[in-house]
Amino acid sequence: MEQLFRTMAQPLSICVFVRRADHDSGRSARIRYRALHGKRAEKFVQLRAVRMDDDGWRETHGEGVRPFTPATLSGWEEYPALEVLFPWGSLGITTNRSWVSSPSEKSLLQRWARLVGEQDVEAKARLFKETRDRRLDSRAACLPGFPHPNRTIDEEPHSHPRRLRIALRSFDRQWLIADNRVLDFPRPDLWASLQPGQVFLNQQSSHEISSGPALMATALLPDTHHFNGRGGRIHPVLHPDGTANVPTGLLRHLAGVLGLDEVTAHDLAAYAVAVAGHSAFTEHFAEELLTPGVRLPLTRDPHLWSEAVRVGQEFLWAATYGESGVPPDASASEQDGAGFSPGDPRQVRYMTPIGSAVPDALTYDEENNTLHVGPGTFTGVPPGVWAYEVGGMRVVKKWFGYRKASPTSRKTSPLDDTHVTSWPSEWTKELIDLLSALRRLVDLAPAQQAVTTKILNSPVVTTVDLTSAGVLPPQPRASRARRRVVLDFDGPEQQA
Repeated sequence: MEQLFRTMAQPLSICVFVRRADHDSGRSARIRYRALHGKRAEKFVQLRAVRMDDDGWRETHGEGVRPFTPATLSGWEEYPALEVLFPWGSLGITTNRSWVSSPSEKSLLQRWARLVGEQDVEAKARLFKETRDRRLDSRAACLPGFPHPNRTIDEEPHSHPRRLRIALRSFDRQWLIADNRVLDFPRPDLWASLQPGQVFLNQQSSHEISSGPALMATALLPDTHHFNGRGGRIHPVLHPDGTANVPTGLLRHLAGVLGLDEVTAHDLAAYAVAVAGHSAFTEHFAEELLTPGVRLPLTRDPHLWSEAVRVGQEFLWAATYGESGVPPDASASEQDGAGFSPGDPRQVRYMTPIGSAVPDALTYDEENNTLHVGPGTFTGVPPGVWAYEVGGMRVVKKWFGYRKASPTSRKTSPLDDTHVTSWPSEWTKELIDLLSALRRLVDLAPAQQAVTTKILNSPVVTTVDLTSAGVLPPQPRASRARRRVVLDFDGPEQQA
């Protein structure tokens, strides 16, 4: 029950435990569940009417250690979980200091210059934002592919740090100081997995979601809160050694079931976002997603499989700004990012300049399909693009929030107050790219919903099927990242 008491913002559970004198200690307890809905007063009325023997209770899961949520009749429990199909998972980058990332590369350089140039030790520690895991005198191992000088931050002279484009939030590409000395939990295995063809699937793993896609994707290294600003878990398609992040035998088994010559890990990723990467999936499985974690109905129909893979490849192409997946047509492949060709009626048109001043207001005119960024106007923006959200996070608003005159991003250091003083022209282009990518996904959603509906009404490969075939459960080592083996000229082979 949410907000039952005025002083409590968190959902409230009331648990009643009954133990009978003749209970059998060898049997699992029977657990029943019910939810109260409506406004506060309505919930109190419902609560007074609850009886232990009325018919408002529902049985929960009867096997294993499971959340206290009701068993469903949708077939959800039969579908394999995403974390089983892509068993190596990880949190995203956890910096624990917000000044190390920014939508402006120039701002990062200014922050770094101020930090390393500070002579007062206490002031420098405040700027750095020391934590248990990173201090001015910490010596951290280099990140795979991103070496840093063999000195501490307090020994660092004025220099230019290495930067990397990352996925801070869904569809929001920002810059990060790629230096392990300033990142508390960088997740080295994720860094090692950066390679051509890599796709990071991301699902909400710690909070329920009730709107927007249940699964997102990016080709950039994701932040720990990439999904919607509130956690999430990353499932790379490839291990750092380039092999598929799937259980042994899964792809071969699916190919056999479907009667196809081959099924690849990227096919499976495309299928996953086609099925779960749209709001209709989330709405259909709203009750099931009260317990975080996506499950995938794997069709046995080769035509539905091929259709979903094709749709999913278009989704990946738009969501990754053209870095992965397959463009919908030849003209799209010629564009930079996910934009539209000149003359295409779906093209976003930049009609009125934003100017040099950084705006602090973002509004939308639904009647004219026009987005206003300060004095600037962008036409050809449908309401679905403006309202597009991921787990309750309005994507366009969130993107602008990091770039407006008074950013709404979290502050952990005085360095966070260093921002751009004039609107960069590249942000205008990035905004057009964002609006174009969202337009493609809005237009693609009906096709995703249609193929998902067909799949849900067709025979599927279940968890039991995969277990009987020896594919599940995955071998224990499948959940660990496999690093590339490199040759050390001074010794035997070793892990990179």
